[in-house]
Amino acid sequence: MTAQPSQRLQALDGLRAVSIALVFLSHIGFGHLFPGGLGVTIFFFISGFIITKLMLAEWDATGSMSIRNFYVRRVFRLTPALLMFVLSCLGMMTLVGDVWSWQEVASVFLYFANYYGIYSSFSGELIKQPLAITWSLAVEEHFYFFFPFIFMGFASVPRRFLVLIATILVAMLAWRIYLVLGIALDNLPHYRIYTGTDTRADSILYGAALSIVLARYPQFFAKLSRLQTFLCGVFLLVLTLAIRNEAFRESLRYSLQGVALFYMFPTLVFEKNALNSFLQWPPVVYLGRISYSLYLYHWLVTHSVAHFLPETGALLRISLISLLSLLLAHLSYRYIEQTFQRLGHKLMI
Repeated sequence: MTAQPSQRLQALDGLRAVSIALVFLSHIGFGHLFPGGLGVTIFFFISGFIITKLMLAEWDATGSMSIRNFYVRRVFRLTPALLMFVLSCLGMMTLVGDVWSWQEVASVFLYFANYYGIYSSFSGELIKQPLAITWSLAVEEHFYFFFPFIFMGFASVPRRFLVLIATILVAMLAWRIYLVLGIALDNLPHYRIYTGTDTRADSILYGAALSIVLARYPQFFAKLSRLQTFLCGVFLLVLTLAIRNEAFRESLRYSLQGVALFYMFPTLVFEKNALNSFLQWPPVVYLGRISYSLYLYHWLVTHSVAHFLPETGALLRISLISLLSLLLAHLSYRYIEQTFQRLGHKLMI
């Protein structure tokens, strides 16, 4: 069942806002100051945490979890806004003379845009086009093709569930290390590790693991809420950003960021403090709620402004991108996302 508004954790929307802010600032020219890749990792972590939390709540209430309803929610949550975004992209790309293919469009709706971008002979061009932003949606959907079935098999045995997750996390780290050291980065396609499901989905699993700990091991979760644990997470996170070695960044970085978020999340989301209050500030919360549409449209707007106003000064360019992106995201959230989520809820039994 869908969580009721009263059950919604405002700070989670606040964290989404932080995530999209990192991505947005990175993409409009401040990538040297704001780590957009970390923003995506936080998105993944939040997704794993929230969806597992909802699954566990349904399991506890009914003794089962409806896989049908799970996929109904996913379709009505993601697809309508994505469809409108893709149509907008194709219209704009046609207008400005950019080349696009039906294979590229299919890769978006069939959720293999990440591997299409990695292995297509046009990958160098694809990453510059608006549709390329959908790579992260592909990673999430690949994960959720399998996770509900794994959940059904292990929900009643949380210890084994966590052991399985830990095993997968270690295996994915080992796989990244093999790709970096065994095959070598120079021999891999561009963005192979950054956008591959097999190399990035562990960020979602870290969030899922924390949700299981919250629901099944509250005493351990309470220990994670200590200030010392939070500061340890902050240290790890800063370390992953400070180390610039490319082999580290393509292998250990994602695992350490997952651990760092695991340590930081309880204090940020569940403890009353200044950071938590900021994350629950209404403007920040709303930014988090429109973050999905904002994630999509900011990339299209950025490319459109660059094409039509190439000589615009930095301040005006950033202002235009910000205002147009927020407007389109608000409209998409208000009239598409919310409308179809209500419709999807009516179809669930």
